[in-house]
Amino acid sequence: MPTAVDPACAIAARVLDHFLARIAATAAIQEPFSHIYLEDLFPADIYSRLLAALPNPDIYDTAAERYRGDTGFVRRQLALTTVAVDQIPDPALWRGIAAALSAPELKQAMFARLAPDLAYRYGIAADAVPDLPGYTRPTLYRETDGFEIPPHPDTRKKVVTMHLYLPADESQLGLGTALYRRKLLALPAGPWRWRFEKVKQFPFKPNSAYAFAVNNTLMKRSWHGRERLPAGCGVRNTLLNTFYAEPRAEFTGYLDPAAQPQLAAA
Repeated sequence: MPTAVDPACAIAARVLDHFLARIAATAAIQEPFSHIYLEDLFPADIYSRLLAALPNPDIYDTAAERYRGDTGFVRRQLALTTVAVDQIPDPALWRGIAAALSAPELKQAMFARLAPDLAYRYGIAADAVPDLPGYTRPTLYRETDGFEIPPHPDTRKKVVTMHLYLPADESQLGLGTALYRRKLLALPAGPWRWRFEKVKQFPFKPNSAYAFAVNNTLMKRSWHGRERLPAGCGVRNTLLNTFYAEPRAEFTGYLDPAAQPQLAAA
């Protein structure tokens, strides 16, 4: 009799294949720094199922104190650890998605696409970039009106920042993250809008994502941010899948080890 395929493993294999195809079909852009914007990232039915399985807002943790607004926190987060995914709706789905997001094949493909800036950062040849270490910590975020994060380059603990957008429709297109560059001759102090110019803004489209190589040096910085979300904008649901230089055990082991070999063959 044929061996039954573990549901989470089957989802992981299908989602990973789709991720890799979308990355292969999408060119990276080098200005103002290496980045890529991906559309139709998940298979359409998986994306619809994901939206239906977003966890209850009450189980999200509060973010940093700076995100406390007049009526509560304007940013909340839920780390998709191996413990957490079994406590939210449709755990097989979330295990499969988290496994695909943390797969080494995704890391290699994404790093290869962003090779110019990663090669610059680490002082290595571009063809060696896919072998750099990179360990993801997929985390769901809910942001509401009043949320703002000024331009920042990200910590050097991060190698690549990948941010998946999860709106239900195209009514929130203006809520995407923007890329910036510092204005020439701008004073080092004062409101950040005086010191930075917006280069581009990613549309907050359903089933899309952006990623960029993290650089935080005197000569090159991956400036990005989000202007204050306006009143009445609704919830900005996203999934941040940042690749860090160091692993964390709680973000590994999403699949049954006995089923793991099925990931490549399912």
